[in-house]
Amino acid sequence: MARTLPLLDTAQRRAFDAPPPFTPLQRELFFALPEWTAAVLQPMTAPHMRGGFILQLGYFKAAGRFFPVEQFMAADRAYVQQRFQLGAVDWSRYENVASFRHRPVLLHHFGVRPFADVLVLVQQQAIHFARQQPNPAAVFRTVADYLRSHRWEVPTYAALAGVVTDAFRAVDQQVTAQLALLLTPTLRQRLDALFTTADDEPAHAHRPYRLTTLKRSLELMRPAAIRANVQDYAVLQSLFKQVQPVVQALALSDELVRYYARYVERAQVFQVQQQAEKKYLMVLCFVVYQYYQVGDLLTDTLLQAVQTHRNAAQRDTQQRVYRQQQDTAAQLQQVLDGVVTHGAALQELERMAFAFDRTNADKVAALLAWLHTPSVAAFGQLRLAAQQLRRTSGGGYDPYFRVIEERSRALQRRLGDILRTVAYEGPSDSPLAQALVHYRMRDGQLGNHPPTAFLKAAERAALQQAESPVSLYKALLAGHVADHLKAGKLNLVQSLSYRPFEAYLLDAAAWAAQRDHWLFQASLSHLAAAGPWLDALQDRLATSITRTLDRLTAGTNPGVRQRAGGRPYFLTPARAAEDAPAGSRPLFPGPGQIALHEVLHTVNQQCRFTDCLEHWNPRHRPPRPADRVFFAGVMAYGCNLGLTRMAHATKHVAQATLENTVNWYFALENVRRANDAVIALTGKLPVSRLFRRVPDQPVHTASDGQKYYVAVDSIHANYSYKYFGQEKGLVFYSFIDDRHRLFHSAAFSSAEREAPYMVDGLLHNEVVESALHSTDTHGFTEVNFALTALLGIEFAPRIQSFQEQLLYLFAGMGAPDVAAVGLRLGKPLDRHLIEAHWETMLRLVVSLKLKHVTASTVLKRLNSYAHQHPLYVALRELGRAVRTEFLLRYMDDQDLRKRIDDQLDKLESAHHFARAVFYGQSGQLRYAGKEEHQLADACKRLVQNVIVCWNCLYLNQQLFQTPVAERQAVADAIARTSPVSWQHLNLQGEFDFSDEALTDALQFDVQAWLTTDWHMDSPTM
Repeated sequence: MARTLPLLDTAQRRAFDAPPPFTPLQRELFFALPEWTAAVLQPMTAPHMRGGFILQLGYFKAAGRFFPVEQFMAADRAYVQQRFQLGAVDWSRYENVASFRHRPVLLHHFGVRPFADVLVLVQQQAIHFARQQPNPAAVFRTVADYLRSHRWEVPTYAALAGVVTDAFRAVDQQVTAQLALLLTPTLRQRLDALFTTADDEPAHAHRPYRLTTLKRSLELMRPAAIRANVQDYAVLQSLFKQVQPVVQALALSDELVRYYARYVERAQVFQVQQQAEKKYLMVLCFVVYQYYQVGDLLTDTLLQAVQTHRNAAQRDTQQRVYRQQQDTAAQLQQVLDGVVTHGAALQELERMAFAFDRTNADKVAALLAWLHTPSVAAFGQLRLAAQQLRRTSGGGYDPYFRVIEERSRALQRRLGDILRTVAYEGPSDSPLAQALVHYRMRDGQLGNHPPTAFLKAAERAALQQAESPVSLYKALLAGHVADHLKAGKLNLVQSLSYRPFEAYLLDAAAWAAQRDHWLFQASLSHLAAAGPWLDALQDRLATSITRTLDRLTAGTNPGVRQRAGGRPYFLTPARAAEDAPAGSRPLFPGPGQIALHEVLHTVNQQCRFTDCLEHWNPRHRPPRPADRVFFAGVMAYGCNLGLTRMAHATKHVAQATLENTVNWYFALENVRRANDAVIALTGKLPVSRLFRRVPDQPVHTASDGQKYYVAVDSIHANYSYKYFGQEKGLVFYSFIDDRHRLFHSAAFSSAEREAPYMVDGLLHNEVVESALHSTDTHGFTEVNFALTALLGIEFAPRIQSFQEQLLYLFAGMGAPDVAAVGLRLGKPLDRHLIEAHWETMLRLVVSLKLKHVTASTVLKRLNSYAHQHPLYVALRELGRAVRTEFLLRYMDDQDLRKRIDDQLDKLESAHHFARAVFYGQSGQLRYAGKEEHQLADACKRLVQNVIVCWNCLYLNQQLFQTPVAERQAVADAIARTSPVSWQHLNLQGEFDFSDEALTDALQFDVQAWLTTDWHMDSPTM
């Protein structure tokens, strides 16, 4: 029989084929007998038959599977014997024959189809999953979940593994056969050329394979790096045009394309060449994915370069205007003084001209006398001063455009090649799209009459006055391209991040055909019709505004004080001091007693988080490195030490081994799964429940960003004077639950808003299911209020000056007099607008819930459209209603305000914790690439979660080793503390000054050197 793929390790296989372990409460639940079992059990007189049937029933209810008698749990057997008064039972007599007789009965009564009856359907579905997901272990789990969701019997591991293995082999055969037909000799030759060097000689560091040169893009803002990226993009563009039809004909999923592309990135060229049957498939996927990635990288470059150019131009303009005012102050004063003096003289001449007591001869004589006075001569000199003043001020040419013109060449060095190479697309009638086509067709040469319809009137006027109209035009063109990309008016179709908004959602035709199924799959069937859901929202809104205003008016809200002007001032109770009682024993060990690698080892023994760090090639796994190598990799990134420094400071871990392990095992998805394993263990520990301030309330989570310096040139880091001064940095955005578990994080540029990433953390984690989520003001948008409401999550941000926010009611609702209590109403909400776009809203929410797209990707594109996209307007309208209902409750409930503050305080404590953990390189990131930023963030979070888990394990032991009479007091002390504690840890290692450690120190005989008569000859020239 053909060998199955390595889907699960030995321990995981044993767990899959074993009955589920029950707690006492679960045992009572699952072994409760339904009414129909009375008739089935009546003819069974033998205790082993009755007990065996009851055990099979309970296990089947829990797992949807049957198990052999030798795997029945001893505790379950004892429970069934005692509860059903079976007496002594010889379980060995419950043979397989009896077990097989009971299975059809259980399948029939539970409405579950036998696996044999649905085998063909399961095989078809497994092939479908294998075409979508390259990881066989993930497909195995998906198929098992699919069986349970369809009420089909789950077989043994061996049977299911055989189905999944056959599915992958069938897919491989199909794709290989299709590819052989689709690959033309010309395309095959072009792909083979990637495995050669530029001059057809063996590769080395200075003569790499063509494929190697395309692997690593330079994520830098230096002109040389940008030119290299553009050159790679041009090569990929030429290849992409040939390979795209092949990839489309193969109908490869995005996940499969990404997997093979990332494999090529990690592997050496010879490793790819050895994949005889898949070599071309891998390279095809690499070309497509890398083309998308480099296009996005060049677009990021364009956006950042334009923003940097504009910021510098604004600063330069301000400085010039200030200097100009200083330089021309004397000239301006001279002209103004002359005008005032001349005005007074003219008034005197006017008085003389109209004087009736003087003759015309006297008047002429007086005029001639005045013309020869020094003041008239001085006024004549004002003309020269005025002309000089006009020249200095630019003669009407806006100084901002002058600066733009002067700085244009520096911008062109970065963006000229990008605009000539990357084909941004827009509507055919768009003046900017037409101008870009003209620019690309002429290879950046504008000609005599370049298109100017996309320019504003002031910009066109500036072109007429510019000394170098070409330079100014190119700078203005780049600025408009950046603005249109941000606004969604220009798109990069072959892209990951800059496609049209509709391209990210579930296909419209497929949505129309499978709408109800997808809503059910996403657990959102209650949203199928807009009317009932909006009615319930409107009722809650009416109830909230009535209650809140009544209590404000009556003065019965204890958390409100009146300001002098009559406006309300809302109070939030301060948290009570949590000082430990006098004489209580310390809960943690003394300072610095526990080494970090010991903490990692201890927690790993309990949850095996290192097992989540799987090799990138799940089908052909090499021997696995020792756990200590994984610990070193986690600390290298999580403590910001770097691989080289970590290898030098670590015994028994070679640098080459460490680098190879990180390359093949430390995929971002793997590190996130490792985090999930740790926080799942933390959540199971009884002591973790003590840290929930309100245990009976739904799970409360929070998210917030923390800024980090980036000490190297990186396109993903941005300037932020408020946080970094003259330096650049990025944001690590973290999520925490009410047990102090950091369940998600993301790394992104400091120039981006945090709000689009909020929904990511709520959907893309497998452990914590949030019911109430809080952020500070930076994480709040009306779109987020709408999406979280549709997803069934209550969004409760801490909004600065929340009482200043406008309140909104639906049209037709009675508008109370909110001004009487110092609040303000906005214009009525349009419910018909929300209902008109309800289907698109559902399509978006289901796309997010089913993880068809990440919220950060799609929301950044949607938010860029601003007021022009009808879906954005509809979501904003819905979000205003949800936000108003929340604000009204927030004003009325000071306990809610305190809960939100407390949860955000936990995150603030986690930020201080993160700084302590991420201590290497003075806390400054020295990675330029986005992937390494994300990996450093994920490993830092893993170190934090491991420490929190170790603390909970330690506190758990403290609690259960305490005598029963004193246990409650210890539990109360634990509840007053926090597992976010690290003073007892030695995060930075230790120095060994013992005599034993110094025995092998190098010895130098300096005295012998000083007494040696030896002269060094002068060096020859």
